[in-house]
Order: sequence, then C-alpha cells, then structure tokens
Amino acid sequence: MEFVEGTPVDILLSEKGAMTVPDAISTAQCMLEALVYAHGKGIVHRDIKPANLIRENSGSVKVTDFGIAKIKEGGAGPGQTVLTKSGFLLGTPHYMSPEQIREPKDAGAKSDVYSAGVVLYEMLTGALPFNSRSLPKLIDAIYRGEKQAPSTLRPEVDKELEAIVLKAMHPRLEGRYEGAREFFEALEEYNLRPMNTPTMRPQPAPAAGQPPTPQLTLVNVKPEINEKHTLKGDSVMVGRDRSCAIVLAHPAVSRRHARITLSGTSYVLEDLKSANGTYVNNTRVERAKLKPGDVVRFGADPACSYVVRDR
Repeated sequence: MEFVEGTPVDILLSEKGAMTVPDAISTAQCMLEALVYAHGKGIVHRDIKPANLIRENSGSVKVTDFGIAKIKEGGAGPGQTVLTKSGFLLGTPHYMSPEQIREPKDAGAKSDVYSAGVVLYEMLTGALPFNSRSLPKLIDAIYRGEKQAPSTLRPEVDKELEAIVLKAMHPRLEGRYEGAREFFEALEEYNLRPMNTPTMRPQPAPAAGQPPTPQLTLVNVKPEINEKHTLKGDSVMVGRDRSCAIVLAHPAVSRRHARITLSGTSYVLEDLKSANGTYVNNTRVERAKLKPGDVVRFGADPACSYVVRDR
C-alpha cells in the first residue's frame, strides 16, 4: 500500500475556506482521473468526500479509501463508513447521491460522479450544498435536489462552470454525466476556452551559418480527428494542464506529462515521470530523439498517439 504524505482536502477547506477556481478545478480533475481508472476496473468508490482526498506537497491529489463501503461491510472502527444489515449507510450522507441513500449496495459509477460534484461545489463555495441538522430534512433536500446555486454563494463562479457542477449533482441518474470521464472532459473543455488557451513560446531565428531548426508536427494517427500540434520554440511542454504548450485533454495523460526540447538541430522527447508513461514506436522511453515517421504515444490510450511529420 502506498504511503501518501500530504493534507486532507477537508482540513484545507476548514482552515482556508473555498479554493481558488483554478485550484478547485485542478483538484476535481485529479479526483475524476482516479475515478475514471477505478470505474474502468469495475470499482465504485462509494465514499468520495474531501476527507478521502489527500493534497500532496507537490500539488497533486490522491484519492484514498477505495471501496471501503464494500470492504468494510458489517462493521468498522471510528470514522469509517459501514453498512448495517438493513443496507443503510451510516455516517455523513452529505456527499451521497439519492440512489445511494435509498440502497447503498446498488450505487454505481454515477453515484461517484454525484459525490464528486458535491466535493467540487464545496471546494468552489466553501459550503456544503445540503447542510440541515435534521437528518430527515437533509435526506429530503438531497432527494429533491434543493440547493443554492454556486454563483449565489460565490459570484466568481460563472454560469458555465455552475452548469457543470449542477449537472454532476443532478438528483436523477439520467440528468448526470454518463461517467467520470465525461465530467472530467466537461471541466477540461471549460479550461480550454479560447480566453484560457495557452500560447507557445516564439521560435528564435537561427544564427547565420547554423543549420535550420527542424520543422516538426505531431499529427494524430486517426486522420478523422484532424488534430495537429506544431513544435515551436526551444521547449514545448505536453500535458493536461492548461499552462502546457500542447494540451491533451485525456485522463490517461498526466498534468505535466512530457517535455520536448530543441537540442542542437534535433527535438528530444523527455518523459516527466508520468503516471502512464511516454512511448516512441511502442517502446516506453524516458528520453528519445525524435525523427519524422516516429509514432509517439502519451499515456496508455492509443487515442493519444501521434506521428512525427515534417511540416
């Protein structure tokens, strides 16, 4: 079992209040990335809440206590979530979906999506959407979906982001995102709005007498996608983070996945200790010189494969 050193997000919220909007979105995307992986393995967390998110000193976020509701069925120690014989989930229901409250054993991946939406709501506003001291009134509010809009509590939250949060928290299954991946992609699209799209560093002109700088482009292997990324400048960062020169909105891609640097007259690809690796011609690499015809893959999904082309 991995030891994670950091601070639980619930502690951060209690000490500092609401996060900045970019910080809240970044934390939510880390959470959703973990859920995409877990759901792909057939695992439903069932207990997503700030106390189960650990913020590391590096800024990354780890999700803990996967599957505790299943593993601990029948009993647990203080502070843990358990199921009684009747199937009622003990502990705080503030982050639970309506269907999970009704029948915890039947809660699926969309229940995790709902809980993730509640967590994002709290990170953005510093408040829980449902917080009645009466358990029956609290559960009734969750069933009805009666809550204040995030922008009411924090005007800085625009309507587009608010719609994303509210869709994730829709009380009816059919009103929510189909899964954690769709929720993640909605946030990624929000991040990549034209006003937020990063610009690449300008490419310096070669000095007199020096060989010309190579003109390379990464072209997605699927022609129908029509996705191209031209390498410009002496350093190109690749990853999910919107500050990267090449932004790849895919959960399998790390926030700062790889760097492509100009070394002499060649571009060199360097993996930045990404979670799912960087590959050149189906071989995982830490560092490799790129040449036209190479196939580069960022992460484990073939959808993030690119052919190196001369421009």
